[in-house]
Amino acid sequence: MATDTLRHDASRAPLRVLLIDDDQPFRTAMGKALRRRGFAVDPIAGGLEGADALRKGGIDEQHPASAAVLDLRMPDIDGLEVLRRTPGRQIPVVVLTGHGTVPDAVEAMRLGAYTFLTKPVDAADLAPVLTQAARPGSGEFHLVGESPATEQLRRLIERLADADEPVLLTGETGTGKEVAARALHRASRRAAEPFVPVNMACLPRNLVESELFGHVRGAFTGADRRKPGLFEEAEAGTLFLDEIAELPLEHQAKLLRVLETRMFRPVGDTRERPFRARLVAATHRRLADEVAAGRFREDLFYRLQVLPLELPPLRARKADILPIARHWLAKVGGDLRLTDDAESRLLAHDWPGNVREVVNLARRVALFADAGRVDGALVQRMLAANPFASPGQRPQPCPPTPAGPSPLEELTLEEVERRHIERLLAHHKNITKVARILGINRRTLQRKLKAWGIDHSDIGL
Repeated sequence: MATDTLRHDASRAPLRVLLIDDDQPFRTAMGKALRRRGFAVDPIAGGLEGADALRKGGIDEQHPASAAVLDLRMPDIDGLEVLRRTPGRQIPVVVLTGHGTVPDAVEAMRLGAYTFLTKPVDAADLAPVLTQAARPGSGEFHLVGESPATEQLRRLIERLADADEPVLLTGETGTGKEVAARALHRASRRAAEPFVPVNMACLPRNLVESELFGHVRGAFTGADRRKPGLFEEAEAGTLFLDEIAELPLEHQAKLLRVLETRMFRPVGDTRERPFRARLVAATHRRLADEVAAGRFREDLFYRLQVLPLELPPLRARKADILPIARHWLAKVGGDLRLTDDAESRLLAHDWPGNVREVVNLARRVALFADAGRVDGALVQRMLAANPFASPGQRPQPCPPTPAGPSPLEELTLEEVERRHIERLLAHHKNITKVARILGINRRTLQRKLKAWGIDHSDIGL
């Protein structure tokens, strides 16, 4: 396993991890296990406290966190709401999800989570992912690709970079709209000014106006000081409003007025302030359909539509798949080489999660690759657990065997899992190899065998 290149070096300053989970025994056990591996751990008992820590960068200003572990199921607020409440966080977040909540994990990644792991999870699985996530630059995206569509996108970005009119980026989820927005900013005369991104789906409805425009002291209960909004923080740079279709209807008229007058008014203020930034908006929805349904103002739609840019899905630009995969393998895994079989499997996949799915696959593959190479079997195993596809679309990790149970045989999921593992062990005679096929840690497999009372003393490790 290639985790040696990702293992945290305890001789250096320890990576500090926020462990956000309401399960106290899990926090205690995982905290101890991570500390033994050289991490510093700050346990946090719920979502509200976790959101506050993520906003601040840790629970102690003197000891900032390098990464966070976030459970999706908590009683006060769940993990998705934590992510929605912390759109400006700088800490990479690894999400923990149960087997039945994988769609929520995909939504968590749309909200900016680094990746996810499925429970049960142990420190041997979690530690290398945290080290990978905390590595400088591991979350930075660049416009990578060699397809004609990507080359045309680069040319359009160069042409539109210095225009002052709004740019509207459209395309499926995961196609790289924020990447394109950042490329627009870097190519423009505004490059030395701030780039301020915000996901409109993350803003609580009652705080949208305050977050965008800011507020003065005394504007409402709890406003004990002046707070500049994002329109002010962007200065003369670029303000990126992602998921613009999620902007509540009652605030759309105010955004339209800002675009027309280049002025905005903080909540509770009597004076207007100039808006100096360039606006870039993005959505995965068809805004024309939102207008027809009455959820989006038609006048705002046409005001944003001045300079439209559509990002095609990855399945329509196959020539980008391997360059993107190689780029991210090099970023997160060092010198990893794709075999011909691995490349064939990557090219054959339709990538419903687009670039975000490739990135997630590269991060996972880097943790399991052997001897500096990524082969087709490893790629297929990772795709078999693909969270971006519906269950009917997922490749099977291994073909069905004639000795398997009849389709009419009524079995629990645990019994199906047990029989499958027994067949694999009988065939391969090696626990490590079977664990790799299943996509789990060897010790996790050993615990399952012990719980089922299966004697594995004569099976190779």
